[in-house]
Amino acid sequence: MRTKIKYDCAENILDNTVQDIQKNKIKLFLYNLADQVYIFIGFSFGCGIKFIRVFINITGIYLIWIFLHYIASHLYVRMCVPSTVIGFLLSPFMTATPHCQGLRWIVFNAANMINNMWIILGSWIMSNILVVTRDTTTP
Repeated sequence: MRTKIKYDCAENILDNTVQDIQKNKIKLFLYNLADQVYIFIGFSFGCGIKFIRVFINITGIYLIWIFLHYIASHLYVRMCVPSTVIGFLLSPFMTATPHCQGLRWIVFNAANMINNMWIILGSWIMSNILVVTRDTTTP
């Protein structure tokens, strides 16, 4: 009977050791997985922030021009050419006022900037689509 107890104890120790090894493998796997995820997120976040900063620097000026064009267009219609008979009669006098001239300047220059933006964007897209390669096999 005593040998059976020793055998049972040895079997329990082996079972516990196997279970501990499996638990340690799982812990090690989860630790490595968490470490890889942490590295990936850190790398992605760092690159993402850099991309967002570059994107804002490039497009920020154009977004400001678009916003100015939108606001100035609506303000010009409201303040300089009201849609009434009196507005029609006063429009020749209102066009000479400083605020109307300033709003016209903003509308004109913002429209030019938006046009330039489309030209630059179209040129960039076409330069990336139509890539010309040289054939180096012929002399």
